[in-house]
Amino acid sequence: MWSDGSPLGGCRCRGVEITDNHFHLDPRGLREAAVRQFVRAGGTRLVLVHKPYGAWRTSADFQAQVSTTLRLATEAREAGAAVAVVAAPHPVELVRLAETQPLATAEELYLKAVDHCAALVGEGELVGLGEIGRPHFAVAPEVRAAADRTLRGALERGREAGGAAVLHTESATPEVMAELAEIATAARFPLDRLVKHYGGPGALAAPAGLTVSLLASRTNIRAGVAAGGEFMLETDYLDDPGRPGAVMGPKTVPRRTLAALADGTLSESAAHRIHVELPQRVYGPFA
Repeated sequence: MWSDGSPLGGCRCRGVEITDNHFHLDPRGLREAAVRQFVRAGGTRLVLVHKPYGAWRTSADFQAQVSTTLRLATEAREAGAAVAVVAAPHPVELVRLAETQPLATAEELYLKAVDHCAALVGEGELVGLGEIGRPHFAVAPEVRAAADRTLRGALERGREAGGAAVLHTESATPEVMAELAEIATAARFPLDRLVKHYGGPGALAAPAGLTVSLLASRTNIRAGVAAGGEFMLETDYLDDPGRPGAVMGPKTVPRRTLAALADGTLSESAAHRIHVELPQRVYGPFA
């Protein structure tokens, strides 16, 4: 029950927002059907994150994939969710580009793709860049250095465009969070609009000024509350027909939020902070 005696299932009638901070859609996946599952479970807002739909080798190919993401966002809105969209070339794509051409050429092509997304931020089509960052697996030292350079370049472009940024990196130890904050500071990017996607205990322990997004497990919610409640929740839903329900299913964030409210893990004010205050600070209004 809510504090006024109304049922928790009445989330919408109380005007409570529930935001999934990292949600993918795929033209080969469930698409709007996945969004309807989210909405029926009590969700209201999605951060739709661009993902690679296949290999690309030219700027035109990349731009076509971003257009697909924007079309999927329209479908998501038609299915009943408010949506904020972020897009950028995934950091793993830098590695793939460097497999077929000189590393310097791959960097140039990667940042040209970032330029396209930054322009869309300036036009209001996107609220930020994402996922940017660096590979989550071991790479050659020169590739790691290139990834750090392109991350700084992407953050500089994101700052100029006035958008947020969502990071994909290796596991977030305190040392990693400090490194990411150092790169962002060098780019003069506002740390509180920089989101460590797939955050965990290390990110919570020492966020270094970044905003942390946690997978919506019961354990993570409890850990986030214990750490002070400065986090957002995500599923990293992939909408991959080959991996149904991965990483978490589309109903997870609303279901886990309502359960945490019901059992007292979350207060109403904490839920508002997680699902409204932090997302709006990072991304601005959802549409």
